[in-house]
Amino acid sequence: MIETEFQAGAVTLTALDNQGGGTVIIGLHGYMDNAASLEPLAPFLHNFRFIALDMAGHGSSTHRPYGSHYNLVDYLQDLHAMIEHQGFEQVVLLGHSLGGILATMYAGIFPDKVIGVVSIDACGPLTESADTTAAQLKDSIESRYKRSRNRLKVVDLEQAVAARCQISDIGESHARAILQRNLTQDAGGHYFWASDPKLRTRSNLRLTEEQAKALMASITCPVYFAAASDSFKNLRERYGQRASWFKHAQCDYFTGGHHVHMEKPEEIGPAVAHFVEQL
Repeated sequence: MIETEFQAGAVTLTALDNQGGGTVIIGLHGYMDNAASLEPLAPFLHNFRFIALDMAGHGSSTHRPYGSHYNLVDYLQDLHAMIEHQGFEQVVLLGHSLGGILATMYAGIFPDKVIGVVSIDACGPLTESADTTAAQLKDSIESRYKRSRNRLKVVDLEQAVAARCQISDIGESHARAILQRNLTQDAGGHYFWASDPKLRTRSNLRLTEEQAKALMASITCPVYFAAASDSFKNLRERYGQRASWFKHAQCDYFTGGHHVHMEKPEEIGPAVAHFVEQL
């Protein structure tokens, strides 16, 4: 995988790209992760063009301007701009967590653009009932007035790794790989945050269950869900509730935590490759 970047409208997205041939697979990472979280799958996708993006505000990708924020629709706009700018007629979307949510949403919005979706430990959008609308908007607005993290403060990498492991079921080496890509280093070897502090603010609104169902029903391509047995996401239950939303879907279960694709790339990778080969 080589370092590269792609224009996506007003933002520039950095990425890891195998520059292979064949079917284009665009990788979308989870919240506060980056392309490094998808890199372990690359050896198994060498027969395809695999591009693992750093979404806006993550890794070394462009931050949104002051006064802008990170709503789901903004990520979808970036993805569409990148696909159009590259002239990709059809793609496979491979997403983990937030990236999996975005992959299914984009496939529902642009079914002619997506020939397959792989969603790792995510099964469609997170939802809220309509009666929480005011509370959601209040939380979103207030979160944007809280004090932002100081990007100029020196970061202790090992402390950051320990903190990430404490709040998530992720291994130390995997947390370090992700964090190092979300940090920048000066000539003296000091680490600073490269990711945008605004990522920690809340999105405006979640879809209702009815809206999510209608959007997922618009997907026409096959969808492959890879569920983690020990994840807090509990995809087994969620997929059981939502399987009927999808026209062509299957779900396989893998032993591991939320970042199961980093823990078990030798299992997830071949499963993804087989799925894409059948499209």
